[in-house]
Amino acid sequence: MAQDVKAESPILDHEVFAGRASEMLDRVDALRDESGLPEALRIAIEQFVEGESHPELKKFAEVILVARRQALLQQQLDDDRSQLHSGRLDHAERVSTGHHYEMLRREACEYNHLLRSLIESCGQYFSRGELDGWLIRASQGRRDWVGGEVVGAVSEIALHAALQGLPELRGLRYASVDEDLRGYDFVATWQGQMITVDAKTGFYQPLSEEKLGHRHLEISVPRESVNGFRVSRRGLDLLRHEVRQTLHRSASVQSHGPHTTAVPNQA
Repeated sequence: MAQDVKAESPILDHEVFAGRASEMLDRVDALRDESGLPEALRIAIEQFVEGESHPELKKFAEVILVARRQALLQQQLDDDRSQLHSGRLDHAERVSTGHHYEMLRREACEYNHLLRSLIESCGQYFSRGELDGWLIRASQGRRDWVGGEVVGAVSEIALHAALQGLPELRGLRYASVDEDLRGYDFVATWQGQMITVDAKTGFYQPLSEEKLGHRHLEISVPRESVNGFRVSRRGLDLLRHEVRQTLHRSASVQSHGPHTTAVPNQA
């Protein structure tokens, strides 16, 4: 009698992710000694990304194994930006450098979305410190790059959680990559009109402006309002208060000022 054979799908938990991270990074280290880092990463990606059928483990492997490329890409972006603002390029050079810069921006943005998606779907299985450590090792010590990437992703997740608690915002969703490249992280409808929101980090007052023909907000997420991958109760209250205050502000704020910390008592 024929017997159904099903590929075993691992039950995701901390041990699965920690074990997979160790396996991938050890594999890269071993291959690097034999073939050099670029070839080591190519083989590891072929094995752990292209050869993985589980969607979350595939996403995890991609986030980790392309970290070095993304860190170097960020340096290229910084170099291109510096050249474009240097005033030293002729027209042809500006066009060429600008095209290269936009290609790199898209790739960086796609990675940002992938990292955020991984944290949202699997962040319960590993700590923020563990993810930082894996990315630092995978990127060959690019600690500042790792910090910026993870802080940015967590800030978006925190603001998304806050915006979800505002029933006056209809059809809330994350921006697509193309929309993100135009400067916003979220899209919603408020009072029948399209509104976009960009998540910032640090201590600044909200910014409200017209952008590409619609209302646009920039809301900063203080690092102190987030613990690990989760926004605190006070952080949610602060963010929701600031979004509401900004939505109902009649005059646009043209520049950021110090972030407010007072949150009205909740009824």
